[in-house]
Amino acid sequence: MKTVQEKIAYLRGLLEGGQLYGKDPNTKVLWDQLLGILDDVAVSINALGAHQAELTEYVEAIDNDLVDLEEEIYGNVDDDWIEMECPECGEPISFEEGFLYDDDVQVTCPDCGCVVHRGDNFLDIDDLDTPDDDDEE
Repeated sequence: MKTVQEKIAYLRGLLEGGQLYGKDPNTKVLWDQLLGILDDVAVSINALGAHQAELTEYVEAIDNDLVDLEEEIYGNVDDDWIEMECPECGEPISFEEGFLYDDDVQVTCPDCGCVVHRGDNFLDIDDLDTPDDDDEE
């Protein structure tokens, strides 16, 4: 895949080699200005890409340091995780095993929102009757 700068150089070559500027000298000035702007945009895009790569590397280093710090503070905690398949969309879902024994928890699929597990005492806010609902009856 060609870079933006290579595409601009190709366009510049087409314009100069094909005499596409025409007879009007202002046309050449216009094209030169447009190509200059495109060059500036290409340089900015390359700089953004370099900064993005640098930030990605930095965040990965912070993440690794955080994992080391968590292990140092909390020790090597191996929580038991449950992995199951969503009955609606089939995507795998992982959650801590303790949620199965918590009666006040509901586990939903992050992809489709389907309820995968609901504790016996889970109270859904949407199921509550509000005073305004009683007034309308």
